[in-house]
Amino acid sequence: MRRGFLALLLLFSLALAARPEHPYARRVYYAWKLVKDLYYDPGYHGVDWEAVGRRYLKKAEDLKDWDATFALVREMYAELGDAHSTYLDPERARALAGAACYRVPYPEVWKHPPRIKPDEASSPAGGDGGAWGGASARMVRGFLVLRLPDLVEAENYDKIAAGLRAHPEARGVVLDLRGNPGGLVFEMARTAALFIRGWPWRLVQRGLGAVPLPTLPFWGEPEIADRPLAVLVDGGVNSAAEGLAGALKNAGRAKVIGEATAGNTEAIVPYCFPEGSMALVAVGVLAPLKGPTWEGRGVVPDLEADPEEALNAALRYLETATPGKGKGSR
Repeated sequence: MRRGFLALLLLFSLALAARPEHPYARRVYYAWKLVKDLYYDPGYHGVDWEAVGRRYLKKAEDLKDWDATFALVREMYAELGDAHSTYLDPERARALAGAACYRVPYPEVWKHPPRIKPDEASSPAGGDGGAWGGASARMVRGFLVLRLPDLVEAENYDKIAAGLRAHPEARGVVLDLRGNPGGLVFEMARTAALFIRGWPWRLVQRGLGAVPLPTLPFWGEPEIADRPLAVLVDGGVNSAAEGLAGALKNAGRAKVIGEATAGNTEAIVPYCFPEGSMALVAVGVLAPLKGPTWEGRGVVPDLEADPEEALNAALRYLETATPGKGKGSR
């Protein structure tokens, strides 16, 4: 009896380890394997990821097109119960993250890329500023107020950077992150580089220890180094947005105002497949370069304020702040 059970278990394992031949099922397999190999929590939040793989490879046998394949992978990722990790079809991937991604680290995926016609991988979702609304820049009482709703939409960075360049007369800057759910490490790193340069973070990864993370770029002078900066936060600030606020605070570059952030600092890395679809996978936990992580505790503001009143508190701070070069992180 015991021998029969072990043989059955081995059969299941071999069935999952064997690479499917059909391109739809093969995509499901490698998307599953990406989480298996790289997801930061080796326990997968208590989910039996091996069982998930067997179940979804069985479902993949009935797939008829690429849209259904991408939808099935997205459904599979939802089994993790992790809002950070998801799967994007090519159109949504272009709209959200542009070309900023890492190649899926499986050479066999790139040896035999799938042939996908443009109308086989479409999505009704588009790059219209995102689910949280687009970024914005406006002048208030002589100060530039930048609203950054997420760190997923690539165009948000362009709007923030353009706002900074368009208003050299601003006496100070408010970066409003309230409600920002986070997003991609890449977007966090290049947004931070507008204000500081250097290596302000580390990424605590499964099996790899801590890996230092730089701003992008990490050298040179930031665009805005000589005007005071206030960052608005609340309990709805998550993930990479917490890393952005925490880095600016720890560098002495900004006064963080509001309430403590969520303390949910999984770091998302985008992995692209040959035809342009993208897996967003939580591969680690963001932390300052030195000291404890923000996971479970969040970024504590320098000045506590009701989130509804945080903008007024920031403007009062900027009124009294002495313009001067903020302390960098180099």
